[in-house]
Amino acid sequence: MRLTKAAPILAAAALLACSSTDDGAGAPSGDPTESPAVQTPPSVEPVAPGDEPEPAPGPGPSDDDPDRDADPAAPSPEDTTTPPATQAELVKAFAPHLHLSPDDAYRPANVDWYLARVTMRYNHDKCPDHEILGLGKVTQAALVAQSHRDNKALCQHDAGDVRKSTSSDLFFLEVQNHATYKGAPRAEWKEYVVWRPQASGLVNIEYWTFYPFNDGFSVFNHEADWEHVRVTVDPKANGGQGRAVEIKLSAHKGGTILKPGDASLTMEGTHPVAYVAKGTHANYAKPGTYDIEGTAGIAKDTAKAAAAADVWKTEGALVVVGTRSAPKNGQEFVKYWGRWGEIGNTSETSGVTRHFP
Repeated sequence: MRLTKAAPILAAAALLACSSTDDGAGAPSGDPTESPAVQTPPSVEPVAPGDEPEPAPGPGPSDDDPDRDADPAAPSPEDTTTPPATQAELVKAFAPHLHLSPDDAYRPANVDWYLARVTMRYNHDKCPDHEILGLGKVTQAALVAQSHRDNKALCQHDAGDVRKSTSSDLFFLEVQNHATYKGAPRAEWKEYVVWRPQASGLVNIEYWTFYPFNDGFSVFNHEADWEHVRVTVDPKANGGQGRAVEIKLSAHKGGTILKPGDASLTMEGTHPVAYVAKGTHANYAKPGTYDIEGTAGIAKDTAKAAAAADVWKTEGALVVVGTRSAPKNGQEFVKYWGRWGEIGNTSETSGVTRHFP
């Protein structure tokens, strides 16, 4: 499947990078209910000179992924000083409270819910995509166990390289029913937690939210969206109860870094509060309308307060995922290196990667 864009709007893409990258701008998008994708017709005919297909998409949106350029063979961070029971207490104590926009049709989900609604495919350069796993076959275990041979001759699967889904972003997931974009029932939302120890003795606790769809400005949209709130804590402070020393709210171009006590940051006890923008799911410290970085004020994010009963207090939905080398709680998906949505004509319309440490 390929997202097709009108030429005049593609010309504006130079101003816009996809949602929540460290080095790009916001992720503009369109209405996925209005034919957002067109199936690429399969063909193995030789390509005539001058009729070559578009180049394969370059690196796509990372959703502010701190590991987007990581080596999949790199060692995972280990914490040999903080007892597991203390880690669990701190993870719960600093979990964010999220004001999801009441106007946003695209809500969170959980990984297993999403995998049950997608197929897994492989993106061949200048050849048709290849289905790896059909609908109902994509489980966490299957997701990270796939391999596929690339092409040397035209569409012949005869290259020497065999790519693995744990190290190649040519694997991607494709939603089969656009109703999936709306997200899971609230009772099934999950907040995925990475415990990332630092050499200084501090710990970055990353709280990751998965959304099946990113809907932003104009026609720029993509399947799958990972966003996070990072709380840097001193685990030994307050007699071992921990103390937050920094909060990062993921957004376009890396987001906002704040300190506890900053006037713009609200804390509910030990829990940081974030306001989630409609569609793009960027996180902000206050409700309001914000320019999306890099768009010269053309694209805006709008974040609103939710009703008190609708604020998502994520401490009730936490899943600690561990690392690629040592997944926890059965979360094998952290080994996956591919894209979480279909690959479009541009990086701004391609499913995001999310490389866990």
